Amino acid sequence: MAEAALEIARPRAALARGKSGRAKSAKAASGRLSRDDWIAAGQAVLCDVGIAGLRLSTLTRRLRVSTGSFYHHFIDMEDFLGALARHFSEADVQSILVRATTGAGGPLSRIRRLAAISLDSPIFRLDRAMRVWATSDARAAASLKASERLVLAFLTDAFAELGFARDDAALRAHLLLSANVALIGEFRLGGDRELFKRSLELLSRDAPRLAPEAAGPREYGRAVNRR
Repeated sequence: MAEAALEIARPRAALARGKSGRAKSAKAASGRLSRDDWIAAGQAVLCDVGIAGLRLSTLTRRLRVSTGSFYHHFIDMEDFLGALARHFSEADVQSILVRATTGAGGPLSRIRRLAAISLDSPIFRLDRAMRVWATSDARAAASLKASERLVLAFLTDAFAELGFARDDAALRAHLLLSANVALIGEFRLGGDRELFKRSLELLSRDAPRLAPEAAGPREYGRAVNRR
């Protein structure tokens, strides 16, 4: 399942990168904001102040432009919010999963790489902001569910590759994701990286096919991002 999702994600992610690159070039040449510029600004506002503070006036002040560019790309604010919600699962999360797979060795390396990339990028804050938004908006909730399906498939495949039965692998994937997303109170174990590290070690320590990679460096920071 995750392999199929990643096969779909790779061309989409490449297309998104290509579009983004062309959009930035076009912006540099024309001085105009692209659709992706507005989406990025919306994500930044969503992370900073939440959905309640996401208004067109907030976006124009942040980008220091008038509303003309906005209406060139979006019909209205509702159209923008729909695009903002879809972007999370259709571009952001899929791109992270492709990056986590690229250059990784075995299943534990893929999971650790996913954690490192997520923690070193805005996606972790964005995920939390999306979860708050999803409690009051069906579009955000649908995008969040789609992204969870992708991540759970990725993690389930990794645990299955470690030798766990498929149902057991799926349960461990759910537990790992839940432990690092649905945090209870101030339970942090010294930070997000330490929490992920210890929860992954707990869920993988009795793997039937624990690869030699398990004894290697267990870094959850920028070093894992090197290709």
